[in-house]
Amino acid sequence: MARMMVGGGVGLLPGLLGACYLYQPVPAGLQPQTRVSMVLSDYGRLEASRQIGPQALRVEGSIVSSDDTAYLLAVSGVKPITGSWVRWSGEQVSVRRDYVALLYERRFSKGRTALFGGAVTALLALAVTTHLFGIGADEVPIVPPGGGGQNQ
Repeated sequence: MARMMVGGGVGLLPGLLGACYLYQPVPAGLQPQTRVSMVLSDYGRLEASRQIGPQALRVEGSIVSSDDTAYLLAVSGVKPITGSWVRWSGEQVSVRRDYVALLYERRFSKGRTALFGGAVTALLALAVTTHLFGIGADEVPIVPPGGGGQNQ
C-alpha cells in the first residue's frame, strides 16, 4: 500500500514541477529558443489545421526564428479545444502571426519553485516524524537481553 502511494506521488512529480514555471505576455522581440505558448484565433485554428491538426486551441514549443509575418516553432505540444494535450517531438511548424490571438512566454518562477521546495520539505519532515509510509520507523523489534524464556 505504501509503495503504491509513494509511486503515485512520484508519478505526480513531473506535473508538480510544471508549477515552477509561469506564462507571461511576450515582450517585444522574441529570441530563438524562447519557450512560448500560442493561443490561436478562430481564423488561425481553421487555417493552421492542415499543419497542426483540427481544432487546435493552443500550440506550445520553442521559437526557432521569427520575422514580421510568422514564427517558426519547434512544437512540443498542441491542445485541442476538446480533449487532452497531444505531445510533439519538436517538429518545426511555421505559424503566421495573424493566426495567433495571444502569445505567452514560459518563464522560470523563483517564487513558485521556493514554495514547491518548501512544501516538499515539509511533507518529507512530516512523513519521517510520523513514520508515514514506514519512513523513519524501526523495522526490527528490540528484544531485551536475557530473554525471559521458559528456563527462568
